Amino acid sequence: MGKLTDLLSKGARLIVTDTGDAQGAAEPAASAEREIAPELVETTPPRPVARSAVKADVSDFAAVYREAGIEPPAHGYGIDKVAEMLESKRLAPLAREVKATAVMAALEAAQAPIREAIQDAVVRDKALDAFEAAKEREAQETRAKNEARIQELTSEMQALLEKINSEIERLKQGSAAAAQAFTELQVRKRREEERLRDVVAHFIEGADNPITTSPLRGVSPAPPPKPEKPS
Repeated sequence: MGKLTDLLSKGARLIVTDTGDAQGAAEPAASAEREIAPELVETTPPRPVARSAVKADVSDFAAVYREAGIEPPAHGYGIDKVAEMLESKRLAPLAREVKATAVMAALEAAQAPIREAIQDAVVRDKALDAFEAAKEREAQETRAKNEARIQELTSEMQALLEKINSEIERLKQGSAAAAQAFTELQVRKRREEERLRDVVAHFIEGADNPITTSPLRGVSPAPPPKPEKPS
């Protein structure tokens, strides 16, 4: 709840000054005070907005007011117009009470009660409160949605990582098994070549044995057999 609405709901009284003499703007002490009771600024709530289409980073709240269906009073003297009057070059340097008196005189001349400008401010305050609440809900929903997605992606990433690690381990084991099989093949091949060479050696004398034995690649050669001791 905004400060103005909060104060009014607690029974605070708004006091403005009024004078029928435009020259009295320079003499605030001569003006008469008039109270505006809180019930006189009760307003119809702005259009409810459960989800606002206006972005949270909006810099001009005019879009918020339009979305809430807020229009300035028919006579044109809403709170924005009053603000312009207070900030005019003629009134800006004057004291607070003097500015209030001068604006009151101008509003009465235009038949625009100050309470209607205050009502305009109150309804805008309520619209801002509703906009803030809508954006708070939106932020909470976005956070919850994103956290759920983050958790989902984290689970997927962990599952994928486990799958990748398992695949890497399988590939390593496959490489080791292939290397071991090739090493065993070399050993068996070497033994077979030696067997063939020994058989052929019985029939070839004085010439090179045509049977060759290939060296073992990546395998330490077996030590030569120990010579038999003479009996």
